[in-house]
Amino acid sequence: DNMRLAQLWPLIAAPLFLATACSYQGDIDKPYTQKATWFSYVGGDDIRARCAPGVTEYRFVYNAVYDEQLRTYEITGTPGGAAQMTSRVQVGSGLKSSQISVSEPLAQFGWQKSVTSLSVSDMAELEQRLKETGAGEPITKGARLRSDDFYWVSALCYDGAFVFNGWKDSPEGFEHLSFMPFLLAHDETGIEVNPFRDVGTENAARIGQSKAERQKHFNLEVGNNGLVTGFSFF
Repeated sequence: DNMRLAQLWPLIAAPLFLATACSYQGDIDKPYTQKATWFSYVGGDDIRARCAPGVTEYRFVYNAVYDEQLRTYEITGTPGGAAQMTSRVQVGSGLKSSQISVSEPLAQFGWQKSVTSLSVSDMAELEQRLKETGAGEPITKGARLRSDDFYWVSALCYDGAFVFNGWKDSPEGFEHLSFMPFLLAHDETGIEVNPFRDVGTENAARIGQSKAERQKHFNLEVGNNGLVTGFSFF
């Protein structure tokens, strides 16, 4: 009834509020920062806030099942110029040991990071691939992105214009995203990509899971050039 809902609402809303209310200000490498500001980080709120003429700043996030692997790529530079790309990979408990970096066996408990220089020609290639994908316009409004599935997100600032998109997987994976091979080719973390697979529908994927397991999942929804919200399942 309404009275019981009113009593339960603080318990339901508190974790969600903590996850969504905190704006990302940096230090994604720190575990508590990721936990408190993940939605803001994925949404590129910080990039949107500082987007200005003369700035190139891109963030790509690959959710390869949240509890299995996360990959992020941050590119900073100037329009028409060279840039620097920071690649990060976080490996969870769902991957086989053969997919974990031998040189950094503890990487699954944090972020494995590499920094790469991108030349003017590299950036020209990336810009072309973004154009082919349609990433220069907000074209994915309404997309619902499940944490226990595969998806890509891009938060792009180019010369003062900010554009956000989130792409769900297709039956073929992500062959429609031509920027993906470019990012992976310049990723020097040494950690193998969690291969795409069909995880099924929400209901099918979560059949047999305990209540605690189901509570770990959340969805993100793409709105008008940004994230609408994130929410958990109980």
